[in-house]
Amino acid sequence: MNLSVTTLEFLSLAASQTLNVIDLRDPDFFDTTELKGFTDVIQIPLTQLANQFDQLDKNKTYYLFSQFGDYSETMAQYLREKGYKVVNVIGGATAFSSYLAS
Repeated sequence: MNLSVTTLEFLSLAASQTLNVIDLRDPDFFDTTELKGFTDVIQIPLTQLANQFDQLDKNKTYYLFSQFGDYSETMAQYLREKGYKVVNVIGGATAFSSYLAS
């Protein structure tokens, strides 16, 4: 399993299958509308993930989005250590939105 994917790789995968996404951004500041068009999105703010990760299914693969991708990379490593299958989306929601806008 890849530990990270680019926005283009993510969109290619999402075109052929439903992906499980965890949006780590705070819902008070960020809208997940752009992600919901491509995937099943669970919104768990980064500050709450350590207390809520046990709600996730260890049999699923989750694609993690933070605003710029740095925090999602760190949280992906944390969740892998807990036995979850996770993939960091490089560049996060900023790269994703920029790609869609181009």
